[in-house]
Amino acid sequence: MLTIKRLVAVLLIAIFIAGFSGISYALNSPGVVQNHGVITGMLVSDYGLKLSGEYGLSPKLALIGTMGDPISRLGAKYEINNNFALLGGVTENSPFIGINGSHKINNDITGVYELNLSERRSDLSLMYELGLKINLDTKVDLRAGILGLIEDDHYHFHTLEVGVGYKF
Repeated sequence: MLTIKRLVAVLLIAIFIAGFSGISYALNSPGVVQNHGVITGMLVSDYGLKLSGEYGLSPKLALIGTMGDPISRLGAKYEINNNFALLGGVTENSPFIGINGSHKINNDITGVYELNLSERRSDLSLMYELGLKINLDTKVDLRAGILGLIEDDHYHFHTLEVGVGYKF
């Protein structure tokens, strides 16, 4: 029998496979919890809404995905420790590799960062995100930060994002 958590994970995978086309972020921390996940909705200035999800397949490995503007992705996260993880996957038909890290400021506030390298439109791209995650309770948090992309001399964007995360 399919549990609710597994049903949600299967639905998220289907949504990501149907809708991915680039790279995007959700200010996720590097920690992975087997059979648990996070769904994040973010409002990105000048671009609109993006939906991200993560689901722990094992104690160290999670499926990650994001769809929406400005760019989307599908990949995996491998937790090195609670404050650092390696990322990899596909974006705009190109592979990406990256790192995800965090630093706990206090019991309710965590600083989060992510850096990814990819080859988009035949250019090496650096995608970055820096922000804060503020716990409202054990399952819900607020997230805010800066999202950016730097490519070879011709395409750059830096934008603000705010949203809510739900842990299941």
